[in-house]
Amino acid sequence: MRGNARKARLAVALVAVGAMALTACGGAEEKASTNGKVKLTFNTWLPTQDNWPAIKAAFEKENPDIEIDFIRDEDFDAYRTKLDNKLLADEIPDVYGIQVGASFDEYADFAMPVKDYAGDWIASVKAGSRKETTTTKGVEAAVPILNAGMEFYLYNKTLFDKLGLTLPKTYDDLLNVARTAGKAGYAPFAMGAADTWHAADFFVWLSNQYGQGGDIYKAAEGKIPWDSESLTSAAKDWQKLFTDGVFQKGAVTTTTYPSARDDYFLKRKALAMPTGSWHVGAALSTSPEVPGSAVDNDEIGMAAFPAIGETDAGATSGVDFALAIGRDLDGAKKTAAAKFVKFMAVGTGQQLWVNTLQGFPAANDVSVQLNGSESKLATSSVDLVTEELKNSKYPRKLSVSGKDSLEKDLGVVLQNIANGADPSKELASLNG
Repeated sequence: MRGNARKARLAVALVAVGAMALTACGGAEEKASTNGKVKLTFNTWLPTQDNWPAIKAAFEKENPDIEIDFIRDEDFDAYRTKLDNKLLADEIPDVYGIQVGASFDEYADFAMPVKDYAGDWIASVKAGSRKETTTTKGVEAAVPILNAGMEFYLYNKTLFDKLGLTLPKTYDDLLNVARTAGKAGYAPFAMGAADTWHAADFFVWLSNQYGQGGDIYKAAEGKIPWDSESLTSAAKDWQKLFTDGVFQKGAVTTTTYPSARDDYFLKRKALAMPTGSWHVGAALSTSPEVPGSAVDNDEIGMAAFPAIGETDAGATSGVDFALAIGRDLDGAKKTAAAKFVKFMAVGTGQQLWVNTLQGFPAANDVSVQLNGSESKLATSSVDLVTEELKNSKYPRKLSVSGKDSLEKDLGVVLQNIANGADPSKELASLNG
């Protein structure tokens, strides 16, 4: 769905929602309870099916009068399409997951201002994260839950050791890993470039290594052309990752989840897999993904992807997941939704979730708690990611009002470049 078209349709839906609220203000309360409990719909792409049961059980134990109807899509694009359709049908979920970025403002239009339900505790959430869930008009419209960063990679230490490889620190090292892996019958770095979000995330991280850094944010705001020298250089090196075989053949038609993860990494067909900081949990003994897979007995770790450009600019970071409450909730449903968001943001739910390493805490006073039996590799992987995010200087997402399709458009351009198109010409198509 193109961004401008979605924006127009959501604008129409917003008017309809407002009209409906005036004529049926009691509708939310009429459907508020079931069997004496307040029932909330929670539409999202996170937590995972593995993570959710423990979170749900803990919340409902603390709030026996509230029941959560968990409605999840693993694929973010599929989730967003279904959320669009719900908004167009005037069916705003009671609580819904939301991501920061160029399209945040339009989804925030359907959300209740945070001050209306979290004014007494929102200060417990990191101020920097809260800025990312504030609209261009200055309205805090969602509560940050998890932070994440790019670009990292999971790696199979057992296979690296078997092939006599050390973790790459330079581009030449990446080429050596690729050549050695290929000769041994393995894919090197299993990249999910079929996902426009991952292509865009990787390129935002990569682009900051050229020039003085930060040019991609200027291009997104229209201050410099997309085909500027630094961004063109970054795009050329992006293309080389494919043509030089650092990424596997067919990377542009491979999704990150499930394909790169399940068909390559977990099947022991790839040495490594580029991904975000949230996937460091796969290195832990408590990972729900690894048991029963082909890598079950292997040592798994996470490392920062080596700098490819002129300067190591470090990881990009930002809010990866936030929660919004539907703008028309009132009474018992509003109270219940506020309790759930608080539980997830600064309560037991925050601690439970960050302990899975699916994301890093947005709350000021929460930190990852690992059990004492984790391996040295798992612990060092978590420490590395924690330090990278702490020292991050650049945002992961391009947030520009009125350019809600920017991430997808950039992702398509990057896919074209990966397939051999001229980097400068493709980037120039984003100008204007």
